[in-house]
Amino acid sequence: MTKTSTRAAAEGMPENQPPPPAFFDLEPLLCDTINMLDVLVGMMDSMGLTAKPAGSNHVLTQGEGDQLFFVACTAESMSQKARQAYYEALGWDASC
Repeated sequence: MTKTSTRAAAEGMPENQPPPPAFFDLEPLLCDTINMLDVLVGMMDSMGLTAKPAGSNHVLTQGEGDQLFFVACTAESMSQKARQAYYEALGWDASC
């Protein structure tokens, strides 16, 4: 057995069978999701939200709140799409 077929056998995959093509299509979605989460954390940092102790209050302007809510919702939506696409690429049920 070659290294590739040994690894595939160890991972429970049939020998000499590459992952489904849809699996490789996940990279842009995953990278975009990670970038959006970086934007969200960066915004929270710049607003001083990451340095606050748990349970403390922080007042945001209407604009800051709207922007933060938009970015958080977009990041959540992208994460759900990435999760769904990952399970579909593997042929699994993503309903849970």
